[in-house]
Amino acid sequence: MKRINSLLFLFSLCAMLTLNGSCKKEDHCENIICKNGAGQIETKTGCECDCLQGYIGISCENFDPAQVQVLLDAGITPKTLYDGGILLDSLYGKIYEGGLIFYLNTTDGTGMVAATGDQSTSAEWGCWNTEIDGANEEAIGTGAQNSTEILSGCMDMGIAAKLCDDLKLNGKNDWFLPSKDELNLMWTNLADPDKNGENTGLDDPKNLGSFANACYWSSTEFSGYHAWTQFFFNGHQGYGSKLFTEHVRAVRAF
Repeated sequence: MKRINSLLFLFSLCAMLTLNGSCKKEDHCENIICKNGAGQIETKTGCECDCLQGYIGISCENFDPAQVQVLLDAGITPKTLYDGGILLDSLYGKIYEGGLIFYLNTTDGTGMVAATGDQSTSAEWGCWNTEIDGANEEAIGTGAQNSTEILSGCMDMGIAAKLCDDLKLNGKNDWFLPSKDELNLMWTNLADPDKNGENTGLDDPKNLGSFANACYWSSTEFSGYHAWTQFFFNGHQGYGSKLFTEHVRAVRAF
């Protein structure tokens, strides 16, 4: 009888404590805030955030530098990633907006991508002995206008600018031949990201854009007879006859 009374007492005591909240099971996740869509996992010792792929940190608050492509594929913009601590070098060569990132304006988020392969290995620049008005711009952001002027003033078939303009790749159709400075950024950030001053071609593990160790056309005219080129085995820029047949790689802006 004493044992029964003791059990009844303990039962009553626990019932009273339950009403007062003292017997309530402790919720380790109650005060844990997980970010970026992460869930919670209760462990024996507490609660942890279960980060989605692409995020790290106690609260999954940081981007994972090793998962940049995953984040871009999920719709995170390059500028958002940069603002969140991802280095520019980690963005270069990643697929975005139809091509390989090689330039990002970290102020306004605009940038440029290169096509994932060459459009030709032997195309002329075109219009030898003809100056194309307005096609001599060199700066970043001028390649599209150069290309427009070339197409308006040169009726030659199969030329570099035309091959880029005709390109339809990864759902994009607004490709153009890069300007002199845009082409140089492609060399610096895609073909020679390790900055050793050389690209041995497709067998070079640091060649992010699969560029040949050959000469590529820019859209920047030098004269009626010459246009600017860049050697993608050592980065040297020069000008060559518009009649020369060189490699072509299209770009587009985002």
